[in-house]
Amino acid sequence: MNDRAPNDYALGHNHEELQRLIGQSRFLGELTEQVLRAAGVGPGMHVLDVGCGAGDVSFLAATLVGPEGSIIGVDRSADAIALAKRRAADVGLANVSFVTQDLLELATEARFDAIIGRLVLMYFPEPAALLRRLVELLEPGGVVVFHEFDVTGSTCEPQVPLVERSVARVTEALRRGHAEPRMGLRLAQTFREAQLPTPRMIAHARIGTAADAALFYQLAGITRTLLPVMEKHGIATAAEVDVDTLADRLQRAVQTADATVVAPLFVGAWAHK
Repeated sequence: MNDRAPNDYALGHNHEELQRLIGQSRFLGELTEQVLRAAGVGPGMHVLDVGCGAGDVSFLAATLVGPEGSIIGVDRSADAIALAKRRAADVGLANVSFVTQDLLELATEARFDAIIGRLVLMYFPEPAALLRRLVELLEPGGVVVFHEFDVTGSTCEPQVPLVERSVARVTEALRRGHAEPRMGLRLAQTFREAQLPTPRMIAHARIGTAADAALFYQLAGITRTLLPVMEKHGIATAAEVDVDTLADRLQRAVQTADATVVAPLFVGAWAHK
């Protein structure tokens, strides 16, 4: 993946994108919790959440470590961190704190029992190099846990052309935006390149029918975010995408086909230092 451009988060950090990420977290939260529990994140642990965004994974981890544990969330977006701090204050979470800092420049004397991240490594041109740097912050025996997409793992039966076309556009836009849409299936290689043991892994996905509107609104939401990239690189025009009606059209197309839809595959991986 060294041919990818320097790290530049393709999705941005404006208000609409932060709200989309909060909605995405509700859609994925149960899956992330399964991975964190399987990796052994639990009471009393001190955890670093990298690329924390608006704080959803940090909040989830806080419920697992309890009041005797602590979470530090780190993100380079000051807007995301400000929102995360407000959300933590609103619910009175005392064991969570947030820091604005670029992960590639992260320096702290603190050491952690676990380092976690969701949909983070896919945006770095050299994820193994980042992982090696982060592992230095782990206590001996500490655990590294990452949760990443394989966007191309999305499918439906019977086939629904609009769903397939929409997923293909998102996949190509992520690539053109210097993200790795198949990062989930690259986690084992990345862990080994970071001089970690081959990780334990689990894969899962949201699955549903036309009755599950969240599937279609998630796909339409990331399409909206990536639409400027699609237009810039000739993937699709705004008129072709018609993003304002996309979720409804996706739902109708799935209903007409009486199809079952699998959202992008979500891969969790963890290994101990």
